[in-house]
Amino acid sequence: MKKRLLSALMFALVSILVLQACSNNSSSGGSDSGKVKLVWWAHDNPAFVKANKKFIEDYTKENPNVEIDLQIFPYDAFVQKLKTAYAGNAAPDIAQVFGSWAPQYIKNGHLSPVPDMYADKLETDFFEPALGAYTKDGTIYGIPQEYNLENGGMLASPDMFKEAGIEYPTTWDELVDASIKLTKTENIKITTKGFEFVSGDNITFFFLSLILQQGGEYLTEDGHVDFGTPEATKAMSEMKRFLTEYKVTDFRDFGGDLDISDFFFTGKSAMAYRGPWTIAEGQENYELGEFDYIPMPAYGNSKPYFAAETGWGEIVAKSSKHQEEAWKFVNYMTEKEQSKYFNITTFTVPANIAAAEDPELLEALPKMKASLDILEYGKYIGDFDTDFFKQQVNDNFQLIVDEKLSIEDGLKKIETEINNMVDKQK
Repeated sequence: MKKRLLSALMFALVSILVLQACSNNSSSGGSDSGKVKLVWWAHDNPAFVKANKKFIEDYTKENPNVEIDLQIFPYDAFVQKLKTAYAGNAAPDIAQVFGSWAPQYIKNGHLSPVPDMYADKLETDFFEPALGAYTKDGTIYGIPQEYNLENGGMLASPDMFKEAGIEYPTTWDELVDASIKLTKTENIKITTKGFEFVSGDNITFFFLSLILQQGGEYLTEDGHVDFGTPEATKAMSEMKRFLTEYKVTDFRDFGGDLDISDFFFTGKSAMAYRGPWTIAEGQENYELGEFDYIPMPAYGNSKPYFAAETGWGEIVAKSSKHQEEAWKFVNYMTEKEQSKYFNITTFTVPANIAAAEDPELLEALPKMKASLDILEYGKYIGDFDTDFFKQQVNDNFQLIVDEKLSIEDGLKKIETEINNMVDKQK
């Protein structure tokens, strides 16, 4: 009985808090001071919060007629809160969202299009993958702050390379050779992985990059996927070889609470194929020795083509009574200097081309070089539920490696499941 009463009280409290927060949004109009009040929702990443507060301080100093109420929420609660708010027509004026969340809000008519005065320059000033999820039928509904990618770079241990007497790989063959030489085993069990890529994100992005680097495509004109190509078959075969032939990694740690970067930073792998965000994660969470973030060799003689999701950016609610002022603020904080400050503060890759090319960014984040060097080779992954997309690739890759599915059957299953998902979303 006590547990039931406590649960009921907790539910009531949460409901009251949600209703209060939802009512404290743009629908309430201006503040008592007569200023335009903008409500801005964001998640509680400390670096993001620091950058956001700086933008508010600087902007309101120059625009004293505007008041900006930044409301911060824990990440998991934030995701659900946004869904509830948009569905209930109680969204904030501005929301800081991950790009893959935007298409559903666009589809349901919840978002304000970027005004022409700002939208006209976006396609020339921002990288294409960073705009992808915010764009529908030629109209842009959000302005990105980061270029989200998992490709192009690897965490590497200089001490392990020195111990093995080899240099960092610059070609595909050298990558394979180094992976084998750096792998350590004990009683047939891998104790140090030579090349680790078996993560929820990187299996998929590795696979797509290998298709693109062969000159292949996986997107069809109608928004489906085609994995029945020679390039897709070869890509999956190459990935499988790292586990079954070269034996430089395995599935032992896959799906656990720790990321493959955590295993790298604790000395359990010599190279880890992961996005540049892991650099800051490692520096913050571990007592580190020397480590580098080096370029990932492209397959064959290709340029390092890759696919990427759309990352963090800003959207404005169609229900906002102050869309003009909201977009003015969003445009301000996504211009070059503010973008550069945001990316340096949050250790994220710039979506703004001028910010990415500014020498000051690389001076502040020298380990970001491998990522910055390949940004021009990225393409938008496509309008998918990317969590579902990655789950299909991951699950079937495991079955292929375990010889429970042929490569051809596994690729067909991935293709079928993703295309069924696309059809349901239409």
